[in-house]
Amino acid sequence: MYCQNRMVHTVQEGDSLYRLARQYHTTVTELILGNPGVNPYNLQVGMKLYVCPGESYVPPQGGSANTGNTGNSGSTGNTGNAGNGGNTSNAGVGGNIGIGVVIPGGQRPGGNQTAGERQNSVNQLFETMRLAWLELIYWTRMYMMSVDSGADAKEQYAVEGRLLETADAITDVFAERLPVAVTRQLRNLLVEHVEMTGQIIRTLKSGDKENYEQQIREWYANANQIATLLADQNPYFAGKETRNLLLNYLDMTREIIEHQMNGEYDQSIDTFRDLSDLVLELADYLARGLLAR
Repeated sequence: MYCQNRMVHTVQEGDSLYRLARQYHTTVTELILGNPGVNPYNLQVGMKLYVCPGESYVPPQGGSANTGNTGNSGSTGNTGNAGNGGNTSNAGVGGNIGIGVVIPGGQRPGGNQTAGERQNSVNQLFETMRLAWLELIYWTRMYMMSVDSGADAKEQYAVEGRLLETADAITDVFAERLPVAVTRQLRNLLVEHVEMTGQIIRTLKSGDKENYEQQIREWYANANQIATLLADQNPYFAGKETRNLLLNYLDMTREIIEHQMNGEYDQSIDTFRDLSDLVLELADYLARGLLAR
């Protein structure tokens, strides 16, 4: 996620992502996306966090001893390195990620738009799709850590509620390109997917292995339904890749949950990094399919 005015914040006593989001006029989601691997429930004093302040943010007069501007140091994204000018092909959301995407037959989206407007529309589709899927996996992880740490029910309920919103965010990306009835079906399946994920996390935490295995089977069946629904609407999604990407997403998510509940935190984090790359691949694939429709 490219940010021209990226700053470095040194965590102080009492800091939380919610407090920092208010301080820098940004969002918790953007803080999470800019700092992959950070446990939002365990910020340590002295930890360095990358912050992309909002447009309305005004630095304290005379500057702040707690922040520094890293300049145009590249993109952190999910795999990139901020501060050293690094950048990678999966460098998060933004940039001209849609350039070169052309609808079969040479027709680009938005027939009455200028070339620049069409390209901006393509870029926005890719960016929005990527962000929606990244939010899904990050809020899933936040909910998993909330359950695993034994957070109180009020907190778990709040995080789960935000996790459920990610189903709507993904649906919204498809909404302008699918019939209303199909959009509703997709939303129902995505909400079901998110609810099942939360249930799977809680069940594994409780140690109920029998119900866990049954819920896993239903979870995979739901993903197959999503793949079938997309294939029925768009020939681009009719091949094996749609189903394979969705099932790979489930495989990795399951692996992360099981590592976390077994106390294998390093493995959980490593797999989460891989999942971040996978959902970017999935998001780009879905965006290309919508453009090809």
